[in-house]
Amino acid sequence: MSDFLITLAEITLTMSAVILLLLLLGPILARRYAIRWRYWAWLAVAVRLLIPINLSLPEAPVQLETPPDRVVYTAPPTVSTPAPVSTDFTPVVNTAAPVQPAVTQPEATVPAVQPVVRSLTLSQVLFWVWLAGAVLLLLWHLIGFLRFQSYLRRWAKPMEPPHFLPDLTRELGLVQPVRLLTCPGVKGPMMTGLFRPTVILPEELPPREDLWFILRHELTHFKRRDILYKTLLLCANLVHWFNPLTWVLLRAAEGDLERCCDDDVVKGLPADDRARYGQVILDAVRSSR
Repeated sequence: MSDFLITLAEITLTMSAVILLLLLLGPILARRYAIRWRYWAWLAVAVRLLIPINLSLPEAPVQLETPPDRVVYTAPPTVSTPAPVSTDFTPVVNTAAPVQPAVTQPEATVPAVQPVVRSLTLSQVLFWVWLAGAVLLLLWHLIGFLRFQSYLRRWAKPMEPPHFLPDLTRELGLVQPVRLLTCPGVKGPMMTGLFRPTVILPEELPPREDLWFILRHELTHFKRRDILYKTLLLCANLVHWFNPLTWVLLRAAEGDLERCCDDDVVKGLPADDRARYGQVILDAVRSSR
């Protein structure tokens, strides 16, 4: 446990420095480079946070001495009473054979009983605290996901696909069938499904001309495998839940993900369609808030 915690601490400290550097350089480099570089940088940081192997140099310029793993709690010693050893022996005499003189058996010796001492070290306490936090956070997300799926099964209704959907999926290179649902209580469009795209829309559908941009945006998320991207970020956050910078990483990476998706949506579109798309996205954000 102690080695695992040390490796976890070294990884989270190293990646915290990288996260801070990306946050500081982001506004500066955004003037010259597209935001896509930070999208991939966040992914690299999340993958590194999930690899439980320390890649430090054998002779690093700065080496930290590992603190001793001290005992933080010791239970009162308990003595277990051994079972009594029976020394009674009744010989069986065979009348047909000559009687031999009885041989005196040595007395059985009872081994000394050592008291059982149970102790709890600091590394054990920290490990169980980390594990409890990770499990609770995982249950929180899992329960929320299951509740949302149950809500969809109860209230969501299939929607008739618009006439332009086949052409749109063909343009994006999607071969999977797209399922469209409308659901009350949903304030803005969203996409679910790692292997089969499912677009969920509010009951009050947007105009047909805006629906094309909305579906193009959501299906572009599926084409880019952004749900898998978010899953990796979430797993890194689960493992390093105690580090506040991993929560900042999660929020910043999701924002960069949306901006990269917007860049892919408007790629190749004329200027009028780009302006219209920006207005549709702003309206969707306002309604979701």
